[in-house]
Amino acid sequence: MSNVKNMMCTTLKKSMPAIAFFGRLTFASVFLISAFQDYADHFGDGGPLEKTIGPAVNVMTKYGSKVLTFYTGMQVVAFDVRLLEFSLIGAKGAAALWFIFGQSIPAYFLLATQILSTVIPFPTNLKDFTQNLTLIGALLYYIGLKHSIDNLEEGEKNKEKETEDDKTSTSKAKAN
Repeated sequence: MSNVKNMMCTTLKKSMPAIAFFGRLTFASVFLISAFQDYADHFGDGGPLEKTIGPAVNVMTKYGSKVLTFYTGMQVVAFDVRLLEFSLIGAKGAAALWFIFGQSIPAYFLLATQILSTVIPFPTNLKDFTQNLTLIGALLYYIGLKHSIDNLEEGEKNKEKETEDDKTSTSKAKAN
């Protein structure tokens, strides 16, 4: 029975990096497909960000520019909401590609883009909102799991270093 257990453990240890890679690949594909879909939805009548905050930004730019110029003499630069929307789409796609390689930094980028794309253009469709919340929860879970694994590996390295230090100090004491 212990031979079977040892064989299973060694098999899992050897295949776990490949399983984790394909898991990250499938999870990143959700964000890549979402970025492509957002890019395709943007053309025509504009994307969701342009529909929701575009008019408010245009009014603020138009009237805020006049007020700010009158009181301070500074000119407000015209701001295009499409630039913000394309930067969010690009950040989501780039972070999804970067996420495949197992770093935690792209998970933070994906989390930020997912929160911004969920909160700013508040979806009227409850299904979209719950799917976005599910992805946010999955990213938070991944970030927490990644940190706990990193802390576990760091603790193991510290234990190995302490045992090596103990062995060298004992051998030096015996030599003296």
